[in-house]
Amino acid sequence: MGRGRRRGGILGMKKLLTEWRKFLNEMISMEDLKAFDEKYSNPEEVEILAKQLSELGWDSKAIEHHKGEQPPYAEIRNVILNIDKYQAPKKAETISAQKLFMDDETLQDREKKYQDYKSGKIKKYFRDDDRDPDEMDFESLSPITVVEEPGGKFEVADGNHRAFLAKKNNKSLPAWIIRLK
Repeated sequence: MGRGRRRGGILGMKKLLTEWRKFLNEMISMEDLKAFDEKYSNPEEVEILAKQLSELGWDSKAIEHHKGEQPPYAEIRNVILNIDKYQAPKKAETISAQKLFMDDETLQDREKKYQDYKSGKIKKYFRDDDRDPDEMDFESLSPITVVEEPGGKFEVADGNHRAFLAKKNNKSLPAWIIRLK
């Protein structure tokens, strides 16, 4: 396949992903997000949602992980607010980092943080973990959460630091995959 044709395919995919994100953003307003965060600041509501996700077939480890975020479920709010459009993520699967989509801004931010860590500007690469990012055993990491996009790419919803390192090292890692119905 020629370079021009491949480039056109890549540009077409980028446009598709950009349009998909715009579509999701249009569906969910800032008021919706604020109301979501307010509702789930109540521990009883957090437990109710955990029970509902369990009844829908979500992996219990994924529920516990997202329930424990501050604020709870923060990284998957868009999914929760559109829950009827998604299948429940089952047991974590191993996926190639090459299939992960991260926007350019996120990649640049993670690269800067990595370089700051390597130069000694910051003491830790991870917020809650002292591990050296260059000594990661990617297959034993806790799963990231991704949303499968049209076309088979996986957009990282939670776990950008780990996903960035996996991409940088061309590795696979575990992920809870949230797919469209």
